[in-house]
Amino acid sequence: MRNTFLRYWYQSKKISYPINWENILLKYSVYYQGLNTELRKKFLQRVYVNLKIKQFVPVRFSKVTEEMSILICSALVQITFGMREYTFNKFDKIYVMPSMYNYLNYQNLLGHVDMDAQVICLSWPSVKDGFIIPDDAMNVALHEMAHAIMEEDRFRMMGFRFFSDANLHDWSKEAYDKLLMIQAGTPLILNSYGGRNMLEMFAVCMETFFEKPEEFKLELPLLYMTMSSLLKQDPLKKSNPIIKSNTN
Repeated sequence: MRNTFLRYWYQSKKISYPINWENILLKYSVYYQGLNTELRKKFLQRVYVNLKIKQFVPVRFSKVTEEMSILICSALVQITFGMREYTFNKFDKIYVMPSMYNYLNYQNLLGHVDMDAQVICLSWPSVKDGFIIPDDAMNVALHEMAHAIMEEDRFRMMGFRFFSDANLHDWSKEAYDKLLMIQAGTPLILNSYGGRNMLEMFAVCMETFFEKPEEFKLELPLLYMTMSSLLKQDPLKKSNPIIKSNTN
């Protein structure tokens, strides 16, 4: 609950953002580029709040730069932009690496979420590449934030959750069907990595939803609709993707 209090505290403050913040987002974020002026201000405010709450830890290099932290925070803001909740209570610490890395028995990782330690780990070059190439449905920041948000949602009290049970049920029903199709070898717009389990399916859907929305909606309209309801937004409506509801 501490971060919920801090969120309300910071978002109540009148903030003047450095011009380079917007320049960073305009350089990398196609999502931000498409927003209207009013929603760009809302997006910047949410980035600011997350920057205040999160701790960025450099690994094997001296400093996490402003560009790194803003772009990483933008992934979480993008995913939650249609929601009232947009900060983490559990995953406050983000480790940033200068390259792909090894962890336990895994090699050449682009990023991962350590559920037990409650940290997010990201390779900065992979994060940057995910935004520089905005239409290949491969964005490690969106992917790992999707893992973290799904994990955190499980422990939230009613009224502070990211997802409603009904919307999550609808998505799960459609997604599980597509997971079985991938496992059976059926080619889909979704990355086949989503066939590993439902957590990976969610992360892969997240990448595809934002980076290939037209193809996603055309090929898998019901799954696209459940993602849109779950996140309360439609990225095809670029200037104002938010879907209005009583809970926003």
